[in-house]
Amino acid sequence: MHLSTNCSISVAFWLAFTYMLRTPARWLGCSAIAVGAVGLLLVGSAPVAQAQDVRVRIFDRLSPRQVELVSSRRIPVHTSPERAPLFHIEPGSIAQLSLYRGDVRIEHGSHRIAASTLYLNAPSRAATTMRTAGAQRSYTGAFEVRPDGETLEVVNAVPLEQYVASVVASEYGLDDVEGAKAMAVVARTYAVRGSDKFDGAYTHVDHTISQVYRGLSAITDASRAAAQATEGEVLTYNSHLIEAVYFSSSGGHTANNENVWDASEELPYLRGRQDPYDSVAPHHTWQTSVSRAAVLRGLERQFGGSVRGFYLGDASPSGRLLTLELLRPSGDRESVEAGAFRRAVNRAAGREVLRSTWFEARRQGSRYVFDGRGYGHGVGMSQWGAHGMAQAGRSYRDILAFYYQGATLTQLDNAEQPPAQLALDETDPEEPPPASSASTRSRSGRIGW
Repeated sequence: MHLSTNCSISVAFWLAFTYMLRTPARWLGCSAIAVGAVGLLLVGSAPVAQAQDVRVRIFDRLSPRQVELVSSRRIPVHTSPERAPLFHIEPGSIAQLSLYRGDVRIEHGSHRIAASTLYLNAPSRAATTMRTAGAQRSYTGAFEVRPDGETLEVVNAVPLEQYVASVVASEYGLDDVEGAKAMAVVARTYAVRGSDKFDGAYTHVDHTISQVYRGLSAITDASRAAAQATEGEVLTYNSHLIEAVYFSSSGGHTANNENVWDASEELPYLRGRQDPYDSVAPHHTWQTSVSRAAVLRGLERQFGGSVRGFYLGDASPSGRLLTLELLRPSGDRESVEAGAFRRAVNRAAGREVLRSTWFEARRQGSRYVFDGRGYGHGVGMSQWGAHGMAQAGRSYRDILAFYYQGATLTQLDNAEQPPAQLALDETDPEEPPPASSASTRSRSGRIGW
């Protein structure tokens, strides 16, 4: 699918935001407010038979109470998908969406309507620019808007390939062709497989809980080319769409899925392996120094009680910690999951203090020093590793085969949805340590007192 970049709208008249009163769901009158050694098997070559949309909740972390929009084309406004439009938003003119007495209200020209849900069925090639406090972005596709407590839930039903092009630009953004193509396949697989973490109105959000999606505004020539070159291609295992998870940097070794997330199933295509290609990553190895007081405050806020220090606990074969032990004033130790420890420290001391759970730690006066490897959870594809493979002359099929061992590259028409999904948490070589044959190893040095 060709994705036009000539859809941006010049709007010189965004109004100042004001909070509006709320009214019931009805017409409200007429006042207006202006991969490695094993190759992938490629199955089929036909294009996807039927275009499909990805349903994404946009502005999710901004919790908007009001949104302004303007479109390049005429947009019909409905209160039900089955009903005729109540009116149209004219090209180049502003419409305002806001909360109103438990409903969502739209104001445009002489029209003022409130309803439980509004449907804005923008034409497929329309570019709709939306602005809320903290962000202004352009999107393609249709929209559904409804109240969600004290915020607006804005869902963008975006054509799949345009979604992929935007995600590649937002999530990858490195200057190679084959890595971008690998990212496109992974993003498409992740998008189509969907998620059961959200309600039925949408399957993804626009940040790292799902994939970073910034709409039409983010698409570049390179990301568009990557989506077009791989159009309709997805990854499967035994004909089922895989859990196409990925992250920034492996630090030299990827991780098994069951060592990172609670999972009853060890997925054969998500096996940890040594990763020499990740050595190009800026976070391949790292060191951070942070106030001991800030770390302990974060741990106390997360886990309760008083914390005097901590011990490094069990680690997986890849080197990533599985557990740490908090030291209580009584001398008791409390085991906590490494991912929860990382999140607690990062919330208190800065999001890049612990870039992964692969680290050693030591006390240095009133500070803790962490020496670590990699960035992210470590399961699936390393984006920097993909970049390293591309620089080494490997194709996108090689990259996918390396990081998703035994997976098949196929057309979407040939793929099936799997029966269950992983419960995923957000996260958001030179010579890596050798993998142990044991399932875990223990490190018990006390850190801080």
